[in-house]
Amino acid sequence: MLWRTFSWAALGPSVMVDKTMKAANYLNIIVDQLLPYMAFVFPTGNGIFQQDNAPCHKARIVLEWFEEHADEFYLMSWQPNSPDLNPM
Repeated sequence: MLWRTFSWAALGPSVMVDKTMKAANYLNIIVDQLLPYMAFVFPTGNGIFQQDNAPCHKARIVLEWFEEHADEFYLMSWQPNSPDLNPM
C-alpha cells in the first residue's frame, strides 16, 4: 500500500506500507511525515488535512493527536457514508 499527501503548493512524501495499517502505524506516519510537511508548506498553521473514515484514521490515539496539534493545522471531518476520497 502507498500512503501519500499533497496540496496545491507541493507534493508530499510517499510512504510504502508493507503491513496492515493499524492506528499505531498510521500515527507514526502522521508524526514522521505529515507534521513536517504541513509545517513546511503551511508555516502559519492555515493548512487543512482531510482523510476518510478508515478505522486507523478514527482510532482514539490518532484523533487525540490531531486535537493536540489543532493549532498547527485543521483536520477536516469526513461524512460517514461519503464516497472514498480519491482526487487522483
